[in-house]
Amino acid sequence: MKVIINYIILNGVRDRLYLSVLLTLIISFIVSIIFGSTFLIEKQESVSAFSAGSSRLIFIIGITLFVCLNLHRSFENKEIEFIISKSISRQKIIIGYISGYILSATIILIPLILALFILTKSDLIGLLYWSISLVLESLIVVTFAILATLILGNAFSAILASLSFYILSRMMGIFVYAIELPKSYGDFSNNILPSTLKILSVVFPRLDIYSKSQWLTYGISDFTDIKIVLLQSLVYIPLLIFMSFYDFGKKQF
Repeated sequence: MKVIINYIILNGVRDRLYLSVLLTLIISFIVSIIFGSTFLIEKQESVSAFSAGSSRLIFIIGITLFVCLNLHRSFENKEIEFIISKSISRQKIIIGYISGYILSATIILIPLILALFILTKSDLIGLLYWSISLVLESLIVVTFAILATLILGNAFSAILASLSFYILSRMMGIFVYAIELPKSYGDFSNNILPSTLKILSVVFPRLDIYSKSQWLTYGISDFTDIKIVLLQSLVYIPLLIFMSFYDFGKKQF
């Protein structure tokens, strides 16, 4: 399993994942600082919010692309078949790939967190919870990207599915609020739409609660969101991992 982890980290270097994402993050920080400085009030808070929001999006997109492309290439180059031929279970292979991708994400996260702390003067406790939440968020995204790649067998389709999953999960807060529509919208709004949104709110995690930018500026006064983040992570991450176990276990090589 250590060999798989080391191989994925080296793949990140070879694919210039760390360099490209870090350069993009630097650009986003510069743009956020310039844009935030145009505000007449709460300039520092604006810079913090823009920097955190843009860096989180860049990080998630970068790690999603890396997971889908790298895993698909492992199948195309018969690397997976070679690993299976060794004395290692398929479950350990999945765990090895997840661990490798999370370590690759951590390599990017460490300078990102340091930059946020230095440049935006973020609340230390808020930054700590924001960082932990982003790690859990990346775990959900990584496990879903692995599952999507295993099921679809195509890197492009897996990328689209993973990004769609992330966007819908990020919008879930809006969907939940939209369930309680005014009765003036008619029966269609009050019956079909709320029922559809309720189903979506059960299937998809509430990633809009994860990594809130306001934690960096104002700290955390209510730990309800933190409890929801931990509870959802305990449900969705093992579920996605076991689904990957099941799908990968059925594959014939």
